[in-house]
Amino acid sequence: MALTKGMLLSYADPLLGLVPVIVSFQYNPVNVTRVLTGPAAASGGVAAQPARETYALKLELDATDGLEKEGAITMAFGIAPRLAAIEMLMQPVGGQILPRPPGAAKGTAIPAGRLPLALFVWGPGRITPVTLKSLTIQETAFDSALNPVHATADLGLTVLLRAELPKDDRLARLAADFYQGLREVKAVLQLPQMSELGG
Repeated sequence: MALTKGMLLSYADPLLGLVPVIVSFQYNPVNVTRVLTGPAAASGGVAAQPARETYALKLELDATDGLEKEGAITMAFGIAPRLAAIEMLMQPVGGQILPRPPGAAKGTAIPAGRLPLALFVWGPGRITPVTLKSLTIQETAFDSALNPVHATADLGLTVLLRAELPKDDRLARLAADFYQGLREVKAVLQLPQMSELGG
């Protein structure tokens, strides 16, 4: 059975229209940290908001396979293209230097200045809209032209609430509903699971 790899999927990039920008994890991180922060208590007739959830994970990127295959892009740039794709998830959209490629859909760009919205995919049970809030890159090996050939990237992701998503973004809203709905189903299953786990 093939190993499922995590990924970040940015599907509304204005440069590529509806063509998704996929950052597939070369290696799945060993640890994934989730933090849920409870909202302030409701008062004055204002309903409480759902808890905020963040993810922290470390990605490892390595050019060894590409160099062994003498891949043209890897030979020329090392892993810099993969790092740049992650970095672009923190850059406001609009104003790109590169022209729109032929055949790219028009009228699908998200408003200039908005941070790209991505889907964090961690297996079939965890697909949720996120924004990349922090990124720390440590480049640890370089080729003769000083292109990075090995690096780690620490990512901080914030899960977006349904109310924060654009009303016309059906895919993101569907993912948010699925993510929360599956959490509720799993919470119900914990009671019968007690016998499996010994109490």
